[in-house]
Formats: sequence, structure tokens, C-alpha cells
Amino acid sequence: MLVDNSSANASEQPYRESEARFREIFENAGVAVWEQDFSGVCDLLDQLRSEGVEDLRAHLKAHPNCLDEAIAQVRIVDVNPFTVELFEATEKDELLRSLSNVFLPETAPIFLEELMALWQGQRRFGSEAVVQTLRGRRLDVVFTVTFEGARCERTYVSILDISQRKAAERRLQAVDRIAKAIASNLDLDHIVQTVTDAATELAGAKFGAFFYNLADPDGERYTLYTLSGVPRAAFENFQLPRNTAVFEPTFRGLGIVRSDDIRTDPRYGQSAPHFGMPKGHLPVVSYLAVPVVSRSGDVHGGLFFGHDLPGVFTAETEATVTSIAAHAAIAIDNAHLLKAAEHELAIRRATERAAQQLAAIVESSEDAILSMDLDGIITSWNIGAERLYGYTVEEAVGSPVTLLIPEERLGEELEILAKVRAGQRVDHFETFRQRKDGGLIPISLRISPIRDNAGVVIGASKIARDISERRQAEQQKDLLIQEMAHRVKNLFMVSSSVVSLSAKAAASAEELASAVVARLGSLARAHVLTLPTADRDGAGEGRANLQALLSTLLSPYDGETPQGLRRVTTRGCDLGISRAAITGFSLVVHEFATNAAKYGALSTATGSLDIECIDRGETLELNWTEQGGPQVTRTETEGFGTKLAKLTIERQFGGEILREWHSQGLIIRLIVPKDRLQPPE
Repeated sequence: MLVDNSSANASEQPYRESEARFREIFENAGVAVWEQDFSGVCDLLDQLRSEGVEDLRAHLKAHPNCLDEAIAQVRIVDVNPFTVELFEATEKDELLRSLSNVFLPETAPIFLEELMALWQGQRRFGSEAVVQTLRGRRLDVVFTVTFEGARCERTYVSILDISQRKAAERRLQAVDRIAKAIASNLDLDHIVQTVTDAATELAGAKFGAFFYNLADPDGERYTLYTLSGVPRAAFENFQLPRNTAVFEPTFRGLGIVRSDDIRTDPRYGQSAPHFGMPKGHLPVVSYLAVPVVSRSGDVHGGLFFGHDLPGVFTAETEATVTSIAAHAAIAIDNAHLLKAAEHELAIRRATERAAQQLAAIVESSEDAILSMDLDGIITSWNIGAERLYGYTVEEAVGSPVTLLIPEERLGEELEILAKVRAGQRVDHFETFRQRKDGGLIPISLRISPIRDNAGVVIGASKIARDISERRQAEQQKDLLIQEMAHRVKNLFMVSSSVVSLSAKAAASAEELASAVVARLGSLARAHVLTLPTADRDGAGEGRANLQALLSTLLSPYDGETPQGLRRVTTRGCDLGISRAAITGFSLVVHEFATNAAKYGALSTATGSLDIECIDRGETLELNWTEQGGPQVTRTETEGFGTKLAKLTIERQFGGEILREWHSQGLIIRLIVPKDRLQPPE
């Protein structure tokens, strides 16, 4: 009898091809990829749950050996070739033996966070960490863990080496500290010594020196200014350095000289009388010299570093010292720097004046651009100004600029005119201006004086930019930050209430654990329900059911009272609700429920909650009635959650919230226009 297996083989073919593609990517990836088996870790976490452990973080901190055991339970199934190379293994088997081989003491807290993610049911985790190669070299890495399989038996870890980036960040932080030291101290001797000491340390040099450029009549003499790493006596018996072939690029500001072994440099040993280092000189093999050049291009001198070993100074070292040299230039010869700054400022002002005069006649600019004379009369007006302020060119030109300024801000214009008459610019001044319709609009304002051919100030050019959206975004950001902090706080409070209420009804630890997991799972499902979903075409669903939303959001608090009654009941709420309204409405219900669980009827085993939805035609009325809880009293102040719920109902839904305090419990009436809550049919 013959059996046709072609259909089965055909169905398996895509899987085999996918597996082959995965293996090819795995083997050839330019990042380290580990395949691990976390099933043993899952078994350990299940065991801890069965033993009644609720706070895993506290348990692991109290029992550090348990964390070591979890690390030991991770089985490394496979690593790709890039991993072998990155972790300096001679063969793959070296890495497959134990994960602890690459862990450092500071790696353990990151692994703890990874366990917390797994404990909380997350399927992905990512972080930065410090590990080590099998040869003991430290690595800064960023990694992502993906837990796959019912028992996480297929866990994939991708690791990217960011050691160079971290080293660069540390160098930048060090340079920043040096810059702050320069900026906060006016003692030039102290500043330059600080720069020399810090640069010598960062460069890894045996010694460093700063030679200040003090020219004699022949233009070749330099005096020793600061030293680091060696006493001053080490140089006292030597003549001051001259413009030899090795020193010339530095003292003339021609470029940086970096050598792994200066003795092999063709410029070395070409100058009399020593033809190299003089007798008794500190041994120098690795050599780095960076000119210190002011903004005006004057060479102040040079930073020099030496080491008696070859190949000490790298390109990164050169970049770091170059940055330090730039900061050192700022601190040297204050008078020269001031003169150069004044010259640069004059050039910049001339350039900016030309650009601003040109911008004043560009009608296509999105910004509002106008010009005025020294009496404050508008002399030009572009399309952007017409869009922003609402006045036409005919209405604006010839009118006083105070037409645009709210009465309480007229003093600003007097200050602006005074600065313009003095030839000063006003950069990025944020204020409010008044539109033709009377509305106020926030703007960012730049003002520049306009001069005639003789350089005399004859007026000013104003460039205004609408910053309404930016202000709204900043307000929204602040609100979201507060909301996030509030939600996190409420999450802990709700979790505490769930555990407390479950404990009262549970007969055993297993029953308690089951009840807690079930209720927390309901909270998670409620969160998922608040998220929009999309079909295969990417179009989100248009509506959901209010009854289902309420049931899901309140399921963690539901159950039976000692009298056998339901703790949470809903009536008349089988209505549609738009996906756009779900998040805001869920936030409000969540705030009501959280307060009830903390202070109201749901904070006791005997309390109950009844929700009734009433269709009032154009509005929907939701009555939230609490009974059987502790006695409630009216409060004069509102918490953030209450304010947030009120703000959501009023702004998003155009509705209102009414509260009634009764001896039996709190009653909340929520009135919302139906067209803001329900999607169109």
C-alpha cells in the first residue's frame, strides 16, 4: 500500500525553510546571540510562589544564594560565532558551561531585574550591563532577552558591545568636569595646573607638561608653565624647548603629533646639539603633543605627554586631549581672549544684521516678520504676520506696534525700543501677543536693530513664531508624568487591597495565591481592553461595549459579601463605546474604583458597589453608588486622581461629575454627552 506524503512534506517545507533562515542569521549575525533554556528558572520561580513568596525582589535580596541558584539554572544551549569572538573564547564549549563565567558582581542586579520581568509575566527584557570576557576583560553591553516557549525553554539574548561608547562617555564626563573647573575658577595658575593634571591622568601618561608660548626677540623661546606626574626639578637642568623638527608642529599650531615610539619618527634626532633627548632626560617612548590654540588662531603653547612604554596613546586619547586643549585655551591670556571675542562678536553681528534684513522681506516665511521705526510704527508686514495676528497689510502698516501688545505687557515694548536704540538684539524672548479677534497667542520673539548705510539704527525687525503647540505639548508632558506617577502609586495600592481582601477569604496559602493571581490577571486584562486593536488591514475597531469594559475594570474587586450578595453590580450599561473614548473613560472608572478600594465601600469585605447607566437622550448618566463601607465625609481638597478624572470628563467628553456624600456611602453621578462617548452608527 502506497501513502502520499507530499501534502505533509509541503506543509513542513515552510517551517524547514524558516528554521534554515534563522540558523543562517544566527550564525552570521554581527552581534552576539545566545540561545538559552530558562525552564529551570521558571521551575524555581514556581517553587517560590508555591512557598508563599510574593515580593520576589525582597526575597532575593534577603537570600542572595537564591539568585546564584537562579543563575545556575540558566542553561546555555548555543551561541553564535560572533559571541565566541566577543567573549574571547577559544571554542564555543567554553561559553556553554556556565553563565556565571561572564558575570561580574555588578551584573547580578541586572539579572535580578531580568528575573523580576519574568516573574511579572513579561516576555521581553532589555538593559545595559557590565560583563566580562573569558579572559577577564570588562565589556559594557546592551542586551535584549526574548522569552519564548511555555516554560521559556527557547530564550534568545542579543548582546551589543557598547564599550567604546561608554568609554567615550566617561571621557566626555571627565572633559566636562575640567570645563566646569575652568569656568568656576578665575585663578589662571590653578586652572592651567588642573588642566595639565587632568589631561595627564586621562591620557594615561607617565608625565605631562604645558609649555606656555613666550617668544623672545627671535620668536623661538618658550617657558615651562606647569608639570604633572613628575617634580619640577626633573626639568630644571634642561634648556627651554626650541622649534626643533619634533616640537615645531606643536609650537606653530600646525597639528597634533602622536607616536607609538617617538624614537622611530623621522623628525626625531635631527636637531643639534643633542640630536635626540639630552642626557638625563626622562625616558620618552610614547609621545603625544597637542597645540593649545585660541579662537583667534594664536598659538598659546602646547600640551606634551610622555610614557616609557610604546603604543600608550590612542586616537581616543588624542581626541580627549584635543578637547582639553580647547578648554585650556579659554583660560590663557584673558586679554587676548577678550579681544578675540570682541572681534568675533562684531563679525557675528554684521552677519546677523544682513540675514535679518534679508529675512524681513521674505514674504514666504512661515514666521511673522514685521519692521518698525524707532517710534514703534509698523513699516512692513509679511504674510506670516497676517496669518498669525489676523491683520492685513493695509490694516497693519502705519499702525503702532502696540496694536499687537496686551495692555499688561506694554512695558515690554518700552524695554525693547530702548535696547534697539542702543543697537542691541533681543534673542528668543517668549511672551504673549494679541490677535485681531482679541485672543492671546504665545510667541517666541526675536528683535534686531535695522541700520542705514552709515550704521545708524533707524528701526527694528521683529520675527515672531507661534509656540502654542509647543506649550501644549509641554503641558501634556507634565500631565502625563503626573499621571504615570499617580498610576504607579495606585497600582501598588490596588495590589495591596487585592492581596488583603483575598487573604480574608482564603483558607490556605495556595487558595490565596490563586485568588491573587486571578485578580491581578483581571487587572491586566482590563488594561489590554483599553488598548486599541487593529485588523489585518490596519484599521482599528470602531467600538466596544461599555458593560464589558466595566466588568473587566471592576472584576478585581468583585466577589461575594458575607451575605452571599455580589459586591459589584451593573445595570443598563449594555451600550457601545468608541475606542477613542475607552482610554479616557477607563481612567475615570479606574480612579473611582481605586478610591473605593482605598477609602470607600470596596475597602471592606461587606461593602458593595452598584452602577446604573441611564439613557437621557442626548446624554448618558452613570450613577456610581457605594454602600456598606466606612463612613465617608466631604473633603475640601482634591487629590491628583480626582482632578485628573474631572479634567478628563470635562475636556475630553464635555461632561460633568457630581458627588454626594451620604451616611450609607458615596454616590457619584457622571453625565456625558452620548456623541462624545459612543461611535457613530
